Amino acid sequence: MRQRDTILIVDDMEINRVILDGLFQEEYHLLEAENGEQALLLLRQYHENIAIMLLDVVMPVMDGYRVLQEMGANGLLDEVPVVVITADNSLEGELRAFDLGASDIIVKPFEPHVVKRRVHNIIELYLHKHNLEDMVGQQARKLRESNDVLVDALSSVIEYRSLESGQHIKRIRLLTRVLLEEVCRNCPEYGLDKKKIEVIASASALHDIGKIAIEDKILNKPGRLTKEEFEIMKTHTVKGCQILEGLGRMSDKEYLEYAYNICRYHHERWDGRGYPDGLCGDAIPICAQAVSIVDAYDALTSDRVYKKAIPHEQAFNMILNGECGCFSSRLLDCFKNVEPELAELCKRYRDGNVPAPAELSRHSGIPGMGDGSLSALQLEQMKYFAMLRYVDTTVAEVDFSTGSYHVVYAPDERIKKLFQGECLEAVVDCYINDLVATEEKDYVRRIWKLEIPRFFEEGMLKQSWKYRLKDERGSEEACYELTLLRVDIEHPRRRKALLLWRLLENLQPEANPDEKRLREDRRVLHQILKGIIRCRNDRWFTMMDVDDGFLGYTRKEIRKRFNDRYMEMIHPDDRERMRRELTEQINRGGDYEVEYRVQDRSGRINWVLDKGRLMYDAGGKEYFYSVIIDIDQTKHAQEELRLGLERYKIVMEQTNDIFFEWDISTDTVVYSTNWKSKFGYDPISEQASVRIPKISHLYPEDMAPFGHLIKEIRDGRRYGELEFRVSDSKGRYQWCKLRATTQFDDQGVPCKAVGIVIDINDEKLAAQELKARAERDTLTRLYNKASARQRIEHLLANREDGEGAALFVIDIDNFKMVNDQYGHMFGDAVLTKIAGQLSGLFRSSDIVSRIGGDEFMALLQGVVNDERVKAVAGRLIECFERVLEELPKDCYITCSIGIAVCPRDGEDFQTLFRRADVALYQAKACGKKQYQIYDQSMENKAFSQGAGRGATVNTAIESEQNGGLVLNDLLPRAFNILAKSEQMDKAVESVLELLGERLQVSRAYVFENSEDGTCYSNTFEWCKEGIRPQKDMMQGCSYAELKTDYKSCFNERGILYCDDIGQLPEDIRKRLKIRGVKSMLQCAIKDNGVFKGWVGFDDCTSHCLWTISQIEILSFVSELLSLFLLKQRAQDSAVDLAEDLRTILDHQNSWIYVVDMESHELLFINNKTYKIAPDSRLGMSCHEAFFNRDKPCEQCPMKEVEDKVNYTMEVYNPVLKVWSSADASRIHWGGKEACLLCCHDITCYKTAEENGGNQSNG
Repeated sequence: MRQRDTILIVDDMEINRVILDGLFQEEYHLLEAENGEQALLLLRQYHENIAIMLLDVVMPVMDGYRVLQEMGANGLLDEVPVVVITADNSLEGELRAFDLGASDIIVKPFEPHVVKRRVHNIIELYLHKHNLEDMVGQQARKLRESNDVLVDALSSVIEYRSLESGQHIKRIRLLTRVLLEEVCRNCPEYGLDKKKIEVIASASALHDIGKIAIEDKILNKPGRLTKEEFEIMKTHTVKGCQILEGLGRMSDKEYLEYAYNICRYHHERWDGRGYPDGLCGDAIPICAQAVSIVDAYDALTSDRVYKKAIPHEQAFNMILNGECGCFSSRLLDCFKNVEPELAELCKRYRDGNVPAPAELSRHSGIPGMGDGSLSALQLEQMKYFAMLRYVDTTVAEVDFSTGSYHVVYAPDERIKKLFQGECLEAVVDCYINDLVATEEKDYVRRIWKLEIPRFFEEGMLKQSWKYRLKDERGSEEACYELTLLRVDIEHPRRRKALLLWRLLENLQPEANPDEKRLREDRRVLHQILKGIIRCRNDRWFTMMDVDDGFLGYTRKEIRKRFNDRYMEMIHPDDRERMRRELTEQINRGGDYEVEYRVQDRSGRINWVLDKGRLMYDAGGKEYFYSVIIDIDQTKHAQEELRLGLERYKIVMEQTNDIFFEWDISTDTVVYSTNWKSKFGYDPISEQASVRIPKISHLYPEDMAPFGHLIKEIRDGRRYGELEFRVSDSKGRYQWCKLRATTQFDDQGVPCKAVGIVIDINDEKLAAQELKARAERDTLTRLYNKASARQRIEHLLANREDGEGAALFVIDIDNFKMVNDQYGHMFGDAVLTKIAGQLSGLFRSSDIVSRIGGDEFMALLQGVVNDERVKAVAGRLIECFERVLEELPKDCYITCSIGIAVCPRDGEDFQTLFRRADVALYQAKACGKKQYQIYDQSMENKAFSQGAGRGATVNTAIESEQNGGLVLNDLLPRAFNILAKSEQMDKAVESVLELLGERLQVSRAYVFENSEDGTCYSNTFEWCKEGIRPQKDMMQGCSYAELKTDYKSCFNERGILYCDDIGQLPEDIRKRLKIRGVKSMLQCAIKDNGVFKGWVGFDDCTSHCLWTISQIEILSFVSELLSLFLLKQRAQDSAVDLAEDLRTILDHQNSWIYVVDMESHELLFINNKTYKIAPDSRLGMSCHEAFFNRDKPCEQCPMKEVEDKVNYTMEVYNPVLKVWSSADASRIHWGGKEACLLCCHDITCYKTAEENGGNQSNG
């Protein structure tokens, strides 16, 4: 059983999902849906992982009651429990939810911790239920194995009574399995699969169980049975069924049903002459048919009391020729295909021979034969099409009950083309109107409306009608015979039939047969092109007629060199494929098109298209009329395309990115094949713009932005990016980035969007983790003062009308005495314990923080009143008493609390905090261990006694101080330096200086790898005064010079800490000793897990010891540095790429410049343009720089690309006196919509045209 570790939260209100997320996010993975349809989509995908679903009732698209109904219908309620969370507390609502299968109902507003406990209880009950079901399944399997043992024992008793070997039962099982696997491959209508075949093979052991009730003198009689004895022997089928009916208490009903059918019907015959019930055809169960054949085969090939075994080949022929009973022709075809395997099994398990256990395994599987031989179904089809081709008749299969139809074979293309429509009635009308002769239309309509229905009502099997059809030109008429053949003769209510159209000879034969053939030849030549050959449909495609000069050969050369065998002119590698494709196509109709290679007289290999038709001569012999078309250039182009696509596929297989193409008109999306391997399910392809933003695997919060981007692209946005979350195969949300570029048709209308989906999950999670760590207090993991204030200010600014809040400022009484008496480590443990208690008292939507050494702050959100505030404050006081129970008796800890309520006491953070601080002072002044809610009178008391607590805001965290080394603010300070600086190099140097001075180390530095990763260089360095810099000496150092793999020195977290370099490998130790290093701390720089360098700190004066918390903080700062450095390096690469692009443009032999589409300002000018217009400058308008105009030109190519992708026009510049062909294209340049103009000099051509015109006028 798969681990159920996911909770599905279904609610259209984001705030409700956030509250529930906070309750369960630490214990479970979470999936979210904002409507019922999305919930069902996620349920179907992840039902094996989901432990419980928390379901809202009132939602758009599909409400919660409908979801429960669908889950009940699909059996999902037995697997996934549902807790309904609703504001409807009416009795009717509760009854409806429970009647639909809900496990529990929770009414809003709810107490979060009560919800958590009830959900846990339901999950545990369902897990217990699933465990019990697994145990029952295991017991059932064991019982099944026990049943098999008993059946084998019982079967052996029967065999020994009938003096047969114990190997007979084993052979019957194996032979049955082999035969049924072949039936499964070729006769899918029987609905067999691997599981059914195994059950049938096992049940076949009981086929003769009834013989236990037959007297020994009859059962073991060595001679032929008398008529009376045979009648008694025939009763073993019925008596066996009676024995099996007594086993009805067995739990495996499927096994018993197969055993019953095999026992009763394995002596029935296909022609109805078997016993005991005289069944015929497929009324005999397929399990009994299979056992009947293999039982006969085994009886013939093994010794019995009344005969000796006969050779396998003789037994095989006896069964096929009907000497041992009448069997289904389809089963006999399957029997023929597996005859070698059956013979091998009979030899291996012959009487007296027990194979080794390894021989019992069977290697062949159901899907695919693997040896390249034809299946029985393929053989039947080949016979069928050979017959149709011989009679040259158009055949269609029609089910008149449903109106479905299918053209099987159509040498007459007119009938085939007409048999294409939405319904049979429409096809028939079209057929009568377009093909039937005018005077016979009413007659044919009567056939379809009256005669054919009467045909089925009267139970007829065959009927024919004759009438005339028009030829292709509609002028001449030919007589056809329409024959209706009943197919399902065993099912009188079904109306399936074959329709056959056969061309009859003309009623008045033509005088000259040669003229008839000539007219027919002309008709065929009218349909094909030129370059014709005519050849026999024989082994060699013997040529009868061929154009002189065909492939460069004369007719005489073809006869002499190839013996008139066209097959020898075809490339050897293509002959078998050409023959196979030709056969397949003529099986579907008379026309064919085949591509292959031939060699011409010069020895050159050419690709050709062979297009023609299968014909018949007067003697009924088949021949081909073909036109041979040179397609060599086309094939080479196709090969180039194939190689290009193969290269594209290789690139696609080596990247994790997903490419897509959205066809806007059809609203369909095509994805690269790696989507399913990445996410574990098929993506949404149809109705994409409707389904993706509403019913998909997207995170609910990301659906609206996704829909907005789709709308913008449809409205003409040229480029868009979006970061979103989507669930993977395990139901985990992954961060991705989508980049899409819009393509436009020649009318400027968006037609497609092509783009890429990039996995940014690791990058996003790393950034989120860094941000979270920067916002958290390192000891308690609560928010620090700055981040808490920022969040509270945001909530206060965005609160809704009627919504309030209460700010709690909590101070631990006399905590300094605890530190002094028990030490800072004990004090840290107490603070951590208190922080855990505070987190448990507030909801996940509330904000709890540590703002000083022994001070905390919390914001209670929602609708608050004095009663609720007092209740929470009372629980806070009690919480400290619970902490006290775990402390030494002489350690007494209490707290004082000041409270300010929004909006009554203020609506901004500064006011609320100051007033809560005043209330806290009042609590202290009144004896501590209490809370006070602010009122105005407290202000006078506080100020009159001069005891303001303004210092609270700047309280230092005492537990993090160590000899003046304070690291708490390193993360936010480093982040601010890096984020706000415009020059990254100076920012990195400032951060290194900050770290070096704060850590009091000798040197802080950054090393970065070369592009190929073989070398490393010191790129940044800060040195303490008196310490010699090393940067210049540490450039381009090779890793190959080190015996030790330097990367291996870092632990799994990417940290290398050594308080004494004597512990390091000798080669590294020597290098560090030269630099005067005594101890060091280094943190790896990684890009997508690849080692790119390190940030390090050296101490050259002593063996420095760093604490775990200090190392953690420094590693976070190093990660922050790494993130910004990698980003800067990526930007530098982009700048270099842009510079390369500008260099390319500067070296082009055209005037190239880029213009802002709105302001017409020049954004780029290449060198050649500067040479012809030296006064032009960036920022000038193009019409001013090149045309000396104050206004834009009336004829400007840039105007034409406002609605098009590109445009070309000829332009004359009277200022520069040049003609140019200006290509204008819309592009993005520096984040702006711009126009790229490439102007090619055509002055000489235009001058030549003018001169030519002047001469002609003169």
